[in-house]
Amino acid sequence: MVNIKLLDCTLRDGGYVNNFDFKDKNISLISDNLALSGIDLIELGFLKDGTHSTDQTLFNSPEEAEKYATQTDSEYCLMIRPDWYDINQLTESKRIKHIRFAFHKRDIKLMLHQASIARSKGYKVYFNPVNVMSYEEKELKEILIELNKFTPEAIYIVDTFGSILPNDLDRLYEIFDHHIDEGIAIGLHLHENLSIALALACLFIEKLKEGTRKAYIDSSILGMGRIPGNLCTELIVNYLNQEKEVYTTEPIYELIQEVISPIKKVNNWGYMPAYALTGFYKVHRSYAEHLLNKPSITLNLLNIILLEIKYSDKALTFDKEYADLLYGKHS
Repeated sequence: MVNIKLLDCTLRDGGYVNNFDFKDKNISLISDNLALSGIDLIELGFLKDGTHSTDQTLFNSPEEAEKYATQTDSEYCLMIRPDWYDINQLTESKRIKHIRFAFHKRDIKLMLHQASIARSKGYKVYFNPVNVMSYEEKELKEILIELNKFTPEAIYIVDTFGSILPNDLDRLYEIFDHHIDEGIAIGLHLHENLSIALALACLFIEKLKEGTRKAYIDSSILGMGRIPGNLCTELIVNYLNQEKEVYTTEPIYELIQEVISPIKKVNNWGYMPAYALTGFYKVHRSYAEHLLNKPSITLNLLNIILLEIKYSDKALTFDKEYADLLYGKHS
C-alpha cells in the first residue's frame, strides 16, 4: 500500500460554513471520533488574530486548542494564514505538533519567516500554496524550488477554485514530484466544484504507486466546507480500506448523523452548477456566491457574466464592483 496519510479538516475548512461555530461539545466529539476512526492527522482549526468564542475553532494560541487534542495516540495540527496571524502569539505545545501554512504568492516571504519561527518552537511545518492552478508553470517551478529549500513535511497541490481536471493533476503531480525532494510529501486538497474530488483522489493514489513518495490527502466529514465543499472523509476512508482496512468508519458515521447533518440542514453545501462554472472557468468562487444573491439571476445570465470575467484580468481575485458592473450590463 502506498504511504498515504489522511488529514481531516472538518473543524478548519468546514468552519467556513458555520462561522467556525461548532459548539464546544461538538468540537470535542468531532476530534475524539476522528481519533477513534484512526484518521492520521486531525486539523483542529485556524490560528487567527481576534476575539473568538469558546464554541469556535478559531484560536489565538495553541493552548486554546489543546483541550481538544486529548487522544494520546493521535496527531493534531492547526493552520495559519500568515496575513491573518501575529506569529508572536505562537507558543510551544505538548499535544499539537503540526502547523500548516496556507499562503498567497504575495505572502511567501512572510510565510517562510513565520514557518521558521514555528519550526524553532518544535512544530512540523506544511506548505499549502493557495490556488496552484493560478501559477504559470515557470513560476510554480521556481516557488517549489524555494519551498523545497525549507524541507517542510509536505507541500500541497491546493485546488482552491475546484478547477483541477485529471490532465491538470497529471501535470501538477509531475512538476511537484520533479522539483521537491523525495523525503518531502506531496499533499492534495480538493474541492467539489466539478463533483470529481474522489476520482481525482483515486488518480493521485495511482500516481503515488509509481514511486515511493509519501503523501497527504485532505478531506472533511460529509465534505463539509463552503459551497460546494471538499472531498468526503467517509468516501476516501472507504476507498483506502478496500486495499487494507486501516480506518474505522463507525465513529465517522456517528458524526455525520449526530453533528454534521444537522449543520447541513441549516447551512447547506454540495454540488451546484454555479460553482461548477467557476471551476471550469477558473474564476474566483466568490463571484458566484455574490451573483447568486442578485434578483432575477438565472444560470444562463450567470454563465454569461462568469465567461466575461474569465477573459478579464479580474478572474483570480474577487472584485465586487466589477461583478456588479457586469450584472448591470447584462441583466
